[in-house]
Amino acid sequence: MTGALTVTQLTIRQFLRAKSVLVVAGICAIPILFAVILQAANESLSVSDMRDFLGRATFLDVFCSTLLPLAALVLSTAALGDEVEDKTLQYLTLKPMSRIRIVLEKFLGTLLVTVPIAWAALLAVWLVISWGDLEATRDLVWPMLIATIAGIAGFSSLFMLISLFVQRALLVGVFYVFVWEAALSQFLPGIRAISIRHYMQSIFYRLAEDPLINLDGASRLSTASVTLAVIVVVSLVLTAWRLRRMNLE
Repeated sequence: MTGALTVTQLTIRQFLRAKSVLVVAGICAIPILFAVILQAANESLSVSDMRDFLGRATFLDVFCSTLLPLAALVLSTAALGDEVEDKTLQYLTLKPMSRIRIVLEKFLGTLLVTVPIAWAALLAVWLVISWGDLEATRDLVWPMLIATIAGIAGFSSLFMLISLFVQRALLVGVFYVFVWEAALSQFLPGIRAISIRHYMQSIFYRLAEDPLINLDGASRLSTASVTLAVIVVVSLVLTAWRLRRMNLE
């Protein structure tokens, strides 16, 4: 049990055996349906229409605001939360392995499952909406992928922490996604400073550098990157601290 990335491997197997992976795939695939409908309803889309749909409507307005946080929520709360509910976490902590290592490997396992699913969905949307003129929107792909992994890291670390403090972490996470991230952070500018969604959007916006795509109050690339890194580190450290203090009997 102390081999290299053993907990990560077990976490990936845990996810792949559960229906939660299908739920995550279904959530991330929603924009593909919208892209198919848009292409079917229009004989030919202009370059500006394709870029607006891909960069603003799909990524900034839908993926960052709702779909990606929900996808990260499903798996990150299960990574440790399911172990607590099944009372198997105590056996894991009995092994000669530090708490921070357990947390880091669980976190890595969550990323290795969530990120490829999200990336595959975004690439599928890009192919569908840009079919016949992929060059017109290709420069938006890498900003989306980079912002996605940054956002997943931020949301996953936070939701893992929450899962060790509350039993109904999934419900708390849903409230956070729809009320805090999707609603309050849009209408109350001060909340943006502690909104993972905002920094994820800012990373995409700064990397894309597209004048057709607007983001009010976007943070600098360095600020967004450093802030998300701090959120990840602090969340993982607190998760390890909480795991060390928990009564797992």
